[in-house]
Amino acid sequence: MKKKIARAKGQAVARAILDMDWQWSAHFGDLGLNDLNYSDLFCRMWVDPEDYFAKTALYEFMPGVSRRTAVRYVQELIDRGWLLETSSAEDRRIKQVSLAASIGERLEQFLAYVHQRFAALD
Repeated sequence: MKKKIARAKGQAVARAILDMDWQWSAHFGDLGLNDLNYSDLFCRMWVDPEDYFAKTALYEFMPGVSRRTAVRYVQELIDRGWLLETSSAEDRRIKQVSLAASIGERLEQFLAYVHQRFAALD
C-alpha cells in the first residue's frame, strides 16, 4: 500500500534529511569523520543493546562500502582511539570493540539534534 505524500511535506522531510547530514559533518567533521558510513556504524552500535561487538561484526554495520573498506575504516577508528578494542575474556582470539566515550557523547548530541529536527516536522 503506497501512500503519496504532499509535495510540501515531502520537501520538509527532504530538508530535514539534508540538515541531518550537514549536522553529522558539524559534529564529526573536525575528527575527519564526515563520511556518512561512519554515521551508519556509530548509530548501529548505539541502537544495539550490546556494549561490545565482535570486531568482524562491525563490517556489516557499514553497508555503503565494500567489506575491505569497512575493515580499513574500523581499524583506522581503533588506531585513532575513536573505537576501543579489547580481547574477549572467553576467547582471546576474538577482538571486542566499543565506542569511545568521546564518540558516544558526540553521538548523543547529534541524535538529540536529529530528534528535535524531525519532531519539528509534525
